[in-house]
Order: sequence, then structure tokens, then C-alpha cells
Amino acid sequence: MALIEHHSILHSHRSLSRFSGWAAIGLTAALLTLVGIALRGADDNGFRLGSQFAWRFTCLIYFAAVTAGPLARLIPSETLRRICQGRRQLVWGFCASLGVYLVSVLLPNAPPLPSGDGLTAGMTLFVGFAGLLASVIAYSASQPAAHFLGERISRTLTHVGMATFWLAYAASGLSYISGPHRPDMFYGFSLCLMVIALLLRFADCFAAKWKAFRRTV
Repeated sequence: MALIEHHSILHSHRSLSRFSGWAAIGLTAALLTLVGIALRGADDNGFRLGSQFAWRFTCLIYFAAVTAGPLARLIPSETLRRICQGRRQLVWGFCASLGVYLVSVLLPNAPPLPSGDGLTAGMTLFVGFAGLLASVIAYSASQPAAHFLGERISRTLTHVGMATFWLAYAASGLSYISGPHRPDMFYGFSLCLMVIALLLRFADCFAAKWKAFRRTV
């Protein structure tokens, strides 16, 4: 009986840990959004700054999510290994913080409290597509998806979804560098992060193929 209770407590603790990781990331994104609104006021400018904070924070979480695995495999480190084991939390955290960003985009333009010009077709399409893609990523990264769809299909869905957001962040950085925008170092920084993430993925793939080749020789 004591063993059963101990197992139940341990299982609950692990469940809480799994929950708290991505939830803490989503909560941080929400708090950053509220900070932006508080600095500029609950109008278009405030929501714009808040959504900008959420978007930039989401970019950092995205970078951590796509580089955790390659870094842990390329660099022998116990800390990196633990981060790699919990990288699913980073993927879910990315989806949660992206959800916060999408809400911050929708809220000032949707009834019953529209403070802007209303939802445009392009905005609606972007929010709908990004939300759907984030939902697919969140589900495909889960254990039930691996059982239902199979490890290979669920992993492919996650990789394709995350690669799509890589293109979105890279294109956003390029557009602000080449376009007639106000100087903003973050977009150059985010583009550098995307390039680093891509190089790490290539290095990880090369290292895996090299190890396989060494075993066959």
C-alpha cells in the first residue's frame, strides 16, 4: 500500500513538472504582453508593444527548442543532456507563447472590444494558420500522437511544423533588414539565431552520419 502511494506521489510530481515547464513559458509570455500594454496603455500602441514582446520572447524559446537536441548530441554535457530530455517542454512552451502572441494580435481588433480597424482577411488567415500549425506541433510532440500516428509520422509533423516557423522568423528578419523600416537590432539578432540553428542541425546530421560511417568501417 505504501509502495502504491509512493508511486502515485512520484507520478503526480512528474506530471506537475511536465506541466509546469511549458506553462511557465506561456505565463512568462503573457506577463511580457501585459508589461507592454501597461507601458503604452490598453490601446493599439499598447497591444502592439505587448505583442512585439511576446513575438520576440517566442523567438528565443523557438531557438532553444530547435537547438536543444543538436547541442546535447554535439557537446557532452550533463546539463545539456537533461535539457535535451525535456525538449518536448520547450516545444510546447513555444506553442503556448505563440498562442499568447496570437491572442494579443486578435484581442484589440475583435469584438466586443475593438480598439483598432477590425480584423483584416490577411490577419485572420495568419492567425488561423499559425494557430492551427501550433496545435499540430503541440499534438505531434506528445506521447499519445506517437502511439496513434507512429513515432516516424509524429516526428515528421513536428519537424515540418517547426521548419515552417523557422522560415517565418528568417523571412521576418530579412524583411526588416532590407525594407525601409526603423532600425531594430532584434531582427538582425533573430536572423543570426536562425542561421545558427540551421548550422547546428547540419552539424548534428553530419556527426550522426559520420558516426554511422565509422561503425561500418
